Amino acid sequence: MTAKRDHDLTGRWSGIFNYPEQLPPNSFEATLRDSGGVISGVTVERDDDPYGNGGFLHAIVEGRREGSSVSFTKIYDEMEPDAVVILYSGTIDPEGNEIHGRWERIDMWSGTFLMVRNPGAEQELDAEVGETLAND
Repeated sequence: MTAKRDHDLTGRWSGIFNYPEQLPPNSFEATLRDSGGVISGVTVERDDDPYGNGGFLHAIVEGRREGSSVSFTKIYDEMEPDAVVILYSGTIDPEGNEIHGRWERIDMWSGTFLMVRNPGAEQELDAEVGETLAND
């Protein structure tokens, strides 16, 4: 019998999400903070909407981790008042450095995603937080 392992997901992550049909995948960067299984953070990705401005989209992430499962919502902050909400659910690999799963924009689109933790990012993020607190 294998024990369920809890992995702190705090750190910087690089990822890719796949669209349905013939559309090409898009990459993203995420900075996550995991506080006892409560996930918060931000993402940035290329705006690949042909009618968009061609820049970058930023979103806020909130969710939960339980054992090897993670679920979170991603809410784009530039699209208010019609905020776009994307639901993610995935599985954390045994080492805690990859998350793969599915995303869904309710009643519209869905696809798969993969996130990989950037090596050493947790220590860098902790150092940045420490520097910020020391300067306040």
